[in-house]
Amino acid sequence: MDTQASGGTEGPGAERREAPPAPGLPCLNSNNSDNAEASPWNLLTGSHRKVAFCLQGEILALVEDFGIEHLGFLTLTFADHVVDIREASRRFNNLNRRVLKARYKRLVAVPERTKIQRLHFHCLCVLDVDIRTGCDFEAFKKGDYRSASAVLKSEWKFWRETAPKYGFGRTELLPVKSTAEGISKYVGKYIAKHIDCRVEKDKGARLVRYIGYRPGERSFHPHMMFNSEHAWLWRQKVEKFTRQNRIFDMEHFTKICGPRWCYFFQDAILHTDLPPGTVFPSLALGLDESERKSARECLLLKVRLCKDIDKL
Repeated sequence: MDTQASGGTEGPGAERREAPPAPGLPCLNSNNSDNAEASPWNLLTGSHRKVAFCLQGEILALVEDFGIEHLGFLTLTFADHVVDIREASRRFNNLNRRVLKARYKRLVAVPERTKIQRLHFHCLCVLDVDIRTGCDFEAFKKGDYRSASAVLKSEWKFWRETAPKYGFGRTELLPVKSTAEGISKYVGKYIAKHIDCRVEKDKGARLVRYIGYRPGERSFHPHMMFNSEHAWLWRQKVEKFTRQNRIFDMEHFTKICGPRWCYFFQDAILHTDLPPGTVFPSLALGLDESERKSARECLLLKVRLCKDIDKL
């Protein structure tokens, strides 16, 4: 860590920020880009929302398992202007292999590309000891780090000496100031921020890294579906499509069509006509027969005209 840049000899080096943090949290349920003509790789998809949802859940689980006082928020920036996601990943993986895996019980890392395209990483790590109790966060803001524990100061010293060896510059490791819900949302927002600034080469790069987890220790997995009307409609169409093609269950589907059946048959599934009388659950509640008929006709018209389920 560059302590001279922070104005002290004990405090963490502050990350160089191109702009102050945005007020509030970006919405993880819709596209966060204000540009109506945003590139495809800048659009927040359902898969991204699942990743963000699982990330927030995993952080809540970390707090429950280890205690918020054992968590540290680590920001890793590069010494030079790194804009290539592969180079950023190479350096991070090297640091992880030689340092992070051995130093912290668990660590969750999220990359972020800024508006000027520079990449850096935000990490939440689990330490063996309490680094939060006794910290005066208001004094930290003023550059007074006397309230920091000896363990926290030793972490700062470690990163000052270690980060340059792996191509990193300024780093910042601080205890979690907010609540479990607050830090989970704070870290989760970087999914949307990164997607908003991505370039085409970033497609396919990992959005979250879970380090130190053994098989079965993850609490949340993105292989799930939100309980929404879009998801309900998709399930109805998959069921109708499989019956038409004499597919008996999802295991049978995967066996005969391969694990990427959703990718190859998505368009055919979306254009599958729903059975007569199918109505969204929300439309069926509290409606008499004539109202149900009107709602059903409206729904079927929308389904026929709609090529993509997200346009509903």
